[in-house]
Amino acid sequence: MKRRIHAAILAVLAASVGLVAQANPAHARPDCDVPDPPPICDGAGSHDPEGDLTGATRVPAGVSVTGWATDPDGGRVQVDISIGGTKVGTVTAGSGGSFSGTVPARPGSTVCARALSNGAGSSKLIGCVNLAVAVDPVGAVDRIERVGTDLVLHGWAIDGDTTDAIWLHVYQDGVFATAAPADRALSAPPAGYPGYGTGHGFAVTVPERPGDGEHNVCVYAINVGAGTVNTELGCRTYTVRHDPTGALDEVTRTGNTLRVRGWSADPDEPQTPTEVHIYDSGVFVRSVTANGHRPDLPGEYGPTHGYDVTDLPANMTPGPHTVCAYAINRSHGVHNTQLGCRNYAVPAPVAAPTINPFGEWDIYSNEIHVSWTDNSTSEDGYRVERSVAGGPWAEISRRTDAFRSLTDRNLTPNTRHCYRVIAFNELTEAAAEVCATTKQPPLPQPTGLTVVGRTDTTLTVRWTDNAEGEDHYLLGWGRPTDQILPRIISIPANPGTGEMTYTVTGLDSSTDYRVAVSPRKAGHDTAPPLDTTAWTTGGPIVDGFTSSVGAVQACTPTEVTLNWKTTGATRVVVKRGTTTLADRTQSGPGVWEGSVSGGSHDGDVLYTLTAYAADGRTATANVPVYRSTPYPLVKSIEFNNTGWYRLEAWYYDLYDNKIQKIGDVASGGKINITPGHCQVRRIKVIDPNTGRVAFMPGSQLVLGHNEGGVSQVAAG
Repeated sequence: MKRRIHAAILAVLAASVGLVAQANPAHARPDCDVPDPPPICDGAGSHDPEGDLTGATRVPAGVSVTGWATDPDGGRVQVDISIGGTKVGTVTAGSGGSFSGTVPARPGSTVCARALSNGAGSSKLIGCVNLAVAVDPVGAVDRIERVGTDLVLHGWAIDGDTTDAIWLHVYQDGVFATAAPADRALSAPPAGYPGYGTGHGFAVTVPERPGDGEHNVCVYAINVGAGTVNTELGCRTYTVRHDPTGALDEVTRTGNTLRVRGWSADPDEPQTPTEVHIYDSGVFVRSVTANGHRPDLPGEYGPTHGYDVTDLPANMTPGPHTVCAYAINRSHGVHNTQLGCRNYAVPAPVAAPTINPFGEWDIYSNEIHVSWTDNSTSEDGYRVERSVAGGPWAEISRRTDAFRSLTDRNLTPNTRHCYRVIAFNELTEAAAEVCATTKQPPLPQPTGLTVVGRTDTTLTVRWTDNAEGEDHYLLGWGRPTDQILPRIISIPANPGTGEMTYTVTGLDSSTDYRVAVSPRKAGHDTAPPLDTTAWTTGGPIVDGFTSSVGAVQACTPTEVTLNWKTTGATRVVVKRGTTTLADRTQSGPGVWEGSVSGGSHDGDVLYTLTAYAADGRTATANVPVYRSTPYPLVKSIEFNNTGWYRLEAWYYDLYDNKIQKIGDVASGGKINITPGHCQVRRIKVIDPNTGRVAFMPGSQLVLGHNEGGVSQVAAG
């Protein structure tokens, strides 16, 4: 009614100031001119309902809503209620505009009301209330409490479809544990459920799972009414530690006894010593009490849980063995914990080595070389003892590496020495023996070894024999670079001392040799050899003669270097054509390498090397340096005109342009054409009247060169 009066007053005021006359006729309504009470004529929205959603509460039957709604057109207003955007029911406002009612519940977080228009207006959203509406049960696990070996789960659970307590199911590690009602009193009803009372809490007790380690417990609220899901209220992880703990830190064998060291404690009785059982290779050995002082242990157990046993009998069967320690459970645990395992080994008895036979180079006047073969796989090393001339044994070496030999030095000549090689490990040892007598000192070394004769294939050497009573002489020869001479022969000894001569045959000519001689006598060291070097005679050999370049571009002079290598030459002569570039000599016929400048030129040069031996024999080698050119080399061209008319000789450039007239050639006459040195030219002899070419070199372009060719041609 207020809105109608207000509209009438506005109409009167508008007419008094002429506003009605100015209104747009398209918006005028005829029924606005009727007498009082005037119709509603105050513009768009004036016929829409109004109202408000003042409350929404979850109740067992659904959701209870309250509010008011009116329509300017009169009549009771119907109000649609939606939850989460979906209509769930309709309530009707009373004659005074107020409404209240209960609509079915559905999942959502917002409850909204829309007033439906009774007349010309449009339906209107009149309000929303935030309310978490659930049809499945809700709740939470607030905390987990440990009471001895039990777990107490605290929390709350409620199903909006009932005010009664609902049931809970508890699972541990995925296995059903127990069922209980959520019927404990809470300090206040759960949020959003003010009318449901306080009896929806729970404190459910379940025993912890057996076995140490991490475990999982979950609580589910069992649905009643409209819902379809048994809601998981929460899961918690807890740790079970009842089995004893500890470690096996050390197992050490010394001889036939073991030391076993470690620690152990039981979480259920941390102040009481734990019993530890020790097994060796699966066989029980002893029970010990872990009550020793160990200040390094975790603080939760204290320092008096160590064990250290030093007199356990070891299993002395050769091979590997395993010691394991087990902590014996005292209270709630279900296992005797293995604290660890450690290995020890007992070596097999060693086998005696095999001493290798002495060779020619193992025994000397002041040292003996002993070697042996390893026949054992369990030795820790080898000990070598020596007895001199039947005397007591004394250790002279101890080997723990991979070497199986030794050289015993500073010995007495012509004395018996015995050696005992002993393989050992910590439990056993085995030995092998060998004896040898040191030799007498070597005979006097010869002196004055010289070469007294040479041919192409022989060397004759002479030396002074300073030894008496030798069995024979050894004479060897080879190249000077040979560390061991490849050829060794025995030469009968001469009685007494004096000069000896021998001719070595079958040698290569012009070759350097090393020759050595040494007296030999059984039971004596070999005297150090006396050696000398010499060359056999023979013609010289050119081992190499090369040039630094093989070809030179014409008109581009290049510096040339020549290198040579000869054997058996005492003189080398290098020539360029007939010009001597080098004439060099050396004192002996050995290997000779050298180089010389070949000068600067543009090729077409022949170098010659002549090597001379001391006896006049020679060897020669040549090396050419060629001239390379893309154009024919021309020193001059003589042209004869055999025609009836005068001709002209011309130079053309590379692009066939005339650049210079050479001269005229009368009929029956001739002209000599000489390009400048290192000039590239195109030459044409033409008929000046017709331009006809009477002559042009076949390759068209020529290179003027002082060493080029001279040619005569005729044309007309």
